[in-house]
Amino acid sequence: MSDGKQSRGESETWTWEGDPRTNTVSIGGEVDFTVSPAVRDRFVTFIEQTRGDMFLDLGNLSYVDSSGLAALIEGRKLLKAKGRKITITAISHQVRKLFELTQIGELFGL
Repeated sequence: MSDGKQSRGESETWTWEGDPRTNTVSIGGEVDFTVSPAVRDRFVTFIEQTRGDMFLDLGNLSYVDSSGLAALIEGRKLLKAKGRKITITAISHQVRKLFELTQIGELFGL
């Protein structure tokens, strides 16, 4: 289940790829308040369509704002309510710094 790209603006994009066979989601590009509702919706749909623990690849995510972080935290909360865990398997340097600064890295196994 690869959902491909979502565009925002002329040159800025974010990407979402979900593989239900491995419970892996890859998010890339930039996630801000203009796209975070779509990220949240895809997250919820993916969680509802899969079973078991989830793996999140943020290696190609260059930017995320507070609304994007909120969407990720909401997905984690939904998984936890179902007795499932989420683990970040890759993270870009910029996003790792933000996770450390906001102290939410531990929520995702960093």
